[in-house]
Amino acid sequence: MPRVLLFPVDDTDDSQKSWDWMIKNFYQDGDEVHLLNVISRLTFAATLGVPAVDFTPQINREAYEGAVRKAEAFIVKRFLARLPEHIQTTPIVHIIKSEVDTNNVGHVICVKAEELKAACVLMGSHNKGPVAEFFLGSVSQYVSHHCKVPVVIVKQP
Repeated sequence: MPRVLLFPVDDTDDSQKSWDWMIKNFYQDGDEVHLLNVISRLTFAATLGVPAVDFTPQINREAYEGAVRKAEAFIVKRFLARLPEHIQTTPIVHIIKSEVDTNNVGHVICVKAEELKAACVLMGSHNKGPVAEFFLGSVSQYVSHHCKVPVVIVKQP
């Protein structure tokens, strides 16, 4: 039975560097790798040009499909295209739309880890700084405190 690794991703250099570290230092032949991107309400708010409040107007299908296409494009560019040739696995990609805040993006990650029966969650930590982290929250912090499977957080220098 393969070891299942869940790797939450976003379109940042920190996430990409964490992926590179995971492939170099943690991945083993035969591992089943799952990439997870959560499209939050903040993404839709930016798409629609409205504030990210608890009530978001009905999202039209084109905006949703556009957000999914954007996620697919950065996942291919930043993660799938960077897999070394010797790695024979094809990661499984999950894109989940969530109408929630930062802490609940972490909740979505924890639920997916349990659903997959993941051996662990590996994720990057963004270097936001203490003030931004206080106001925006930290997904990696939430996951490390609430996930029921082991969590590896890759810190960037």
